[in-house]
Amino acid sequence: MTLAERIVTGSATAVADRPALAAHVTPRPNAQPAPVATKRGFRFSGGLAALESHNFQLLFQGSLVTQIGMWMQQVAFGWLVLEMTDSPFYLGLAGFFRALPMLLIAPFGGVLADRLDRRRLLIASQLAIAGFSAVLAVMVGAGVARPWHLLLVSFLMGCAFSLNMPARQAMVAQLVTKDQLPSAVALNSMSMNSSRVVGPALAGGLIGIIGVAGCLMLHAVAYVWSVVNVIQIRAPTNERRARDASVLQNLAEGFRYCYEEKSVFGMLALATLTTVFGMQYMQLLPALARDVLGMGADGFGMLMTATGVGAVAGSVYVAGSNARHNRGTLLLLSAIGFGGFLCALSFTTNPLAVMALLAAAGGSNAVLMALNQTIIQETVPDHLRGRVMSAYMVTFGLTPLGALPAGAIAEQYGTPIAIFVGGFLCYVGALWVFMFRPQFRSI
Repeated sequence: MTLAERIVTGSATAVADRPALAAHVTPRPNAQPAPVATKRGFRFSGGLAALESHNFQLLFQGSLVTQIGMWMQQVAFGWLVLEMTDSPFYLGLAGFFRALPMLLIAPFGGVLADRLDRRRLLIASQLAIAGFSAVLAVMVGAGVARPWHLLLVSFLMGCAFSLNMPARQAMVAQLVTKDQLPSAVALNSMSMNSSRVVGPALAGGLIGIIGVAGCLMLHAVAYVWSVVNVIQIRAPTNERRARDASVLQNLAEGFRYCYEEKSVFGMLALATLTTVFGMQYMQLLPALARDVLGMGADGFGMLMTATGVGAVAGSVYVAGSNARHNRGTLLLLSAIGFGGFLCALSFTTNPLAVMALLAAAGGSNAVLMALNQTIIQETVPDHLRGRVMSAYMVTFGLTPLGALPAGAIAEQYGTPIAIFVGGFLCYVGALWVFMFRPQFRSI
């Protein structure tokens, strides 16, 4: 057993051996562990069914707080980069350094999530994120931060996220039943997208009050809050079949499954398309707000909030619809709409019209991501879940393939042209799949 495994593997295995908890688990193939009932006795149904599990409630609450903090940090960080460098290209470079670890380290994060106790791995990675953000906040507050510090912290946070996210996503299925899983994925998506509304709005107002350093420190506090919640979770131990083989064999097994399971491969391919070409607009929003629309930090926060409002609406739709049929068609239509809205955005200079298009793009992308993750989570067996979710993260690690070209295009030809190119590629790619790969529509 490696040193990392000794550190992360701990007392959680004793929790799984308690008779009271073991009685809730039915030994059947690929079964999802039964959730712990909510302490207050509330009954939930439909899109809120996952909240029947008290353990999931704790994870959900912690996720919501950290995601609000993350969006506050993104707004403050993006504005800080632009103020220090006055370069849209540097915005893309910061995104490159943040996303690069997701490409290089996330696969190993998935292996650790399948080999070790996911709860303890989640605690360790969240403490690391809190520490990095707190250090940067102190440096910014003291006036000693330099652009290269921002790139370094972006990279280190990306490393911590690469360990955090596979464990968090894989842990969701441990806390709910299989029937509650679609609700859990939709609620997680709703949490992430609700934070897009609250986080940027808070950051836009707080930057003028407590400064960028204060927003970064609140980001650190949010992760400490989440750690407190995760410590309280009592979940059955995840399958650790991966420990019977080497790390490299684990990696090969995970990638082979992602390639051979066609529905999973299709979801990953679609996520790659929209991430590499479409999501670059988020990196360019500070430049769009300042240079095209003539907005300040408050206006930038409003643009982020508009994106979040649309994303929340999309997540609510998925959570409430419980759609089981024609999900592939809805997925592709969402991807087509996402690309089309970005193309229209690039021709718009009216702030209200820009916010409306950002809301529409956010809603389309939220539907796409929620259905994408639901299909993956319902398909994959638990002993491979960490590695498959890390492969999903790798699609976000491919962001540098689009971030640097998008930043260079924005620098040379303007931000609207860079947004149009990404949106057009998403639109054409998704439309091609819809027209010429009909089997995809039946997933």
